[in-house]
Amino acid sequence: MFAKVEALTVLGQLLGQERLATTPAIREEIAVPLQYGYDFPLQALAHTAIAPLTNQVWPEHERLRALGASLGRGELEAIAFCKIEGALFATNDLIARRFALEQGVHVISLQTILRGLWVTGVCSKSEVRELLERIKRADRLEVPSEVETEIFSEEAPS
Repeated sequence: MFAKVEALTVLGQLLGQERLATTPAIREEIAVPLQYGYDFPLQALAHTAIAPLTNQVWPEHERLRALGASLGRGELEAIAFCKIEGALFATNDLIARRFALEQGVHVISLQTILRGLWVTGVCSKSEVRELLERIKRADRLEVPSEVETEIFSEEAPS
């Protein structure tokens, strides 16, 4: 989503550019739209490292796959990587998020990222509002009003 709206640099400022990584399967998935004339994958590929999958990740990947989760290869690979490496798993896919949490993986949501951008001063609140609107348009994303309230509330979420 951040690549679609040309905002990977702000994501890197929040999380640390060197910490933005993807797995080989996710990289393949990201590259598919290039075949259809979209260029946003180029930004995603330029701003994210491909995480090497260690010998410890593969058994975890197979264990997750055996659980029969209705997730794609890329999501399972990313969840396995995050579990073994202690990395954050960022997704807007509710099923993948729930599955990752069930597996003990630390998950960071879009609303946490957006809130973090203005709370840490990486962006102003108005810049984050504009970024959210761009994401909603680019991804045809519907964001419930209570989620927007959570993102922009002056009070810390409970």
